[in-house]
Amino acid sequence: MTFRHLAAALVGTAALLTGIGASAQSVGKASDPERDVGRAAPGQDNSYFNVTAKNRIPAPLLPLKKGQCVIWYPEKGIAEHTGPMPCSPLPKVEPGGWLIAPSKDPVILEAAVYHAENPGVVIARGSFDARTRYLVRTLDPDSKMDIQKGKAKP
Repeated sequence: MTFRHLAAALVGTAALLTGIGASAQSVGKASDPERDVGRAAPGQDNSYFNVTAKNRIPAPLLPLKKGQCVIWYPEKGIAEHTGPMPCSPLPKVEPGGWLIAPSKDPVILEAAVYHAENPGVVIARGSFDARTRYLVRTLDPDSKMDIQKGKAKP
């Protein structure tokens, strides 16, 4: 094989790899701009929790007793949070609030973050370690919480 043949093979391989990379980046869930205002894709570094540096649940909100949830408004501060309340029926959360609830895993809490201006619109969801209170992973904001599915462990 001559140097010219080797160079042509390398150029062809580079072009093929570039095409594969471009097509892999375009694969994914279609976006709805109206629904996705204020949202980031689950699992990405630009999630609500990382962008706002709210990746830990404040200690005074926990622990939650059997069947309890808590609503937290980060902009109001800890002193003004509602305190524990029953999870059933699902509590109403005002814009900008977080609903923090138990999950099917007893060491994980789920949090749903509500849009600051649009009532009832969840813009982010996350799983938090109940012991350390740190974010474990982001979840799909459109999926239901375990308490809504009836799977939460008290």
